[in-house]
Amino acid sequence: MKTLYRRFERAVMQMTQVDFILTVPAIWSDAAKKKTEDAAKTAGLGNEHGLELLSEPESAAIYTLKNMDTTHSQIKVHDRIVVCDAGGGTVDLISYDIRRTHPTLSVMECAPGTGKQSTSATFPVLKSAKGEYCGSTFIDQEFSKLFERRMGSHYGALSRPNRQQVVKNFETTKIAFRDDPAQTTFYVNVPTIGNLEEAGVYGGNFEITREEMRLLFDPIIEQVLALIRAQVMAASMGSQSVNRILLVGGFGESEYLYKKTFAWASQYGIQVIQPREASTAIVRGAVMKGLEPKAGPQRTEVVRRARRNFGVPSTQPFIEGKHLEQDRFIDSASGRVLARDQISWFIRKNQIMPDDATFRHSFIRNFKQTTPWTDRLVSSTLDVPPTRWNPQDPSVKKHCTITSDLTRLNKSDSFERRWRRFRRYYTANYDLVMGVKNNNLTILLEHKGEKFGVANVDFEEP
Repeated sequence: MKTLYRRFERAVMQMTQVDFILTVPAIWSDAAKKKTEDAAKTAGLGNEHGLELLSEPESAAIYTLKNMDTTHSQIKVHDRIVVCDAGGGTVDLISYDIRRTHPTLSVMECAPGTGKQSTSATFPVLKSAKGEYCGSTFIDQEFSKLFERRMGSHYGALSRPNRQQVVKNFETTKIAFRDDPAQTTFYVNVPTIGNLEEAGVYGGNFEITREEMRLLFDPIIEQVLALIRAQVMAASMGSQSVNRILLVGGFGESEYLYKKTFAWASQYGIQVIQPREASTAIVRGAVMKGLEPKAGPQRTEVVRRARRNFGVPSTQPFIEGKHLEQDRFIDSASGRVLARDQISWFIRKNQIMPDDATFRHSFIRNFKQTTPWTDRLVSSTLDVPPTRWNPQDPSVKKHCTITSDLTRLNKSDSFERRWRRFRRYYTANYDLVMGVKNNNLTILLEHKGEKFGVANVDFEEP
């Protein structure tokens, strides 16, 4: 923002609508996205201007699908595609059914997303998630190890900037590598060194054999292919199968990744598309999304599926035979027999969620004094989640704690007044309303038709 204000007059900036679109990996939890959003606001990005978060594979898909010339008009209505966003540290995948391409784009997720992300400098184990770390950064790390090993004692003589420049110079070789049998040697420029025969440096160039390049690439390539295979399998359930794979992102430009993906996909009649400008598809898609109208028929329509079940621990009227006797208690305010530690699920895994959809859960709270209210949102990835809240059950996670503050409202005017044993108490009927715009969780409280922003949403770390 400081740069923009320096470049343009303050008066121009104040009357110019500036929106910020931040792209984030699909793997990121709601807690990570909330921290990113808070950091952006602290930096001044969202104070006077619009601020949205957009998942990276979705952003890449928007750019690619809205620029059909980059795919030679190969993608058509009713196609089922897998978008593989392979970057430096993450690989995110998502599957879409193409519902409409003109006059506006409309797509619907046909399977929960998958991916991989880095957790250490060693190759991580594949795990179930909507995204994981395993991008081309690990190829750079393995190249650095090879370079240090071959340089031996001479490695220490190179300054840190020169070592970093060697890795940067490797980038061009990495993207161009396609395992062509006609090319047996590859070269990476090494600053300040002319010839060092024992390290394989000749004329200032570090020589790498074709076999060494494959050893650098293959572990990561195999992880990416495993993710692609899993996503294609998940998206090919039922009568329709995946017929297109889009490779985007910085690593998505890799010739070798394309070659290996094509070799696997062609066995099943799946076309692999590597659009032009694949490395910048994410940022271009974010700009296109930001320039769209905020609402209306000209806006790209993305219909998503819930990655997990969402619910709230709550008390319910006790029903003999349905609830456990240990959960039975008598509410001190109303005198009703209730069951504690129950879970009301109001969003189900794989449920269709249009971008503008909202989901609500109704609460009834009895109280004598108005204080900030705390509600908890829980989640589960099970197809059939449990109906009872047990903190020891690992299948149900604490997703976030929601604090709402309605203490400014007058009790007598805003809440129903009741009596029990000549003692007065109040009953509040309110809804927690959850939205999922751009696949980002938003929560507000609604009471008697009036919407209140919640005081705080404290997300649990996954």
